Amino acid sequence: MKRFFSALLLVVALACNNTAAAFGFDWGVTGGLNYTKLNLKGEWKNMAKSENRAGWFIGPKVNVGLIAGFGVDGALLYSQRKFNLTDKEDGQTVDSKTQRSIEIPINLKYSIGVGSIANVYLTTGPQFGFNVGNHTWRLGSDPDDGMFKTENMTTTWNVGAGVKLLGHLDVGISYNFALTKMGKTLLEQAGAGNYIGKGDDYKANTFQVQATYYF
Repeated sequence: MKRFFSALLLVVALACNNTAAAFGFDWGVTGGLNYTKLNLKGEWKNMAKSENRAGWFIGPKVNVGLIAGFGVDGALLYSQRKFNLTDKEDGQTVDSKTQRSIEIPINLKYSIGVGSIANVYLTTGPQFGFNVGNHTWRLGSDPDDGMFKTENMTTTWNVGAGVKLLGHLDVGISYNFALTKMGKTLLEQAGAGNYIGKGDDYKANTFQVQATYYF
């Protein structure tokens, strides 16, 4: 009986080891730059526009290889994105803000081997953001200048591509587009009697360049 259980444990251990080897598991640190542009709604869309502004992100990342080239990766990121508003009439910057958040992207990945040193991949999947900074964004010092309020949580979607070199260095690009609004206006008046629609919302779309090192 003891021999039977010993043999059974050995088989289970070997099966677990083979499964882990077959699926594959990598972990590392990722970081990069993001370029964010606001998508305005309502009256704000008529008065102002937004241009791409650079920010950054960093955090731990894991990658799990499945079968037939498919896999899943996920990360826990601290992100800083910068927003700006520019007056459509004179081209002058109305105001800008740095938005801080914790981002959790979860992507389905498909990889194709290119020789023995590289894998080219495509990724897509949802990303969940949680605001950890100031929730309000006041335009100027006058209470009538207008104010935005950032949502506590946002959902976006990633589409990206990249290459993994020598099993350790991963370099990629992605586009992150909003599925839900990022914030809304709180005040109806925006200086000199110019009225805006209270409750008008805005979304944020982001282009990212990232590098990951897997240990």
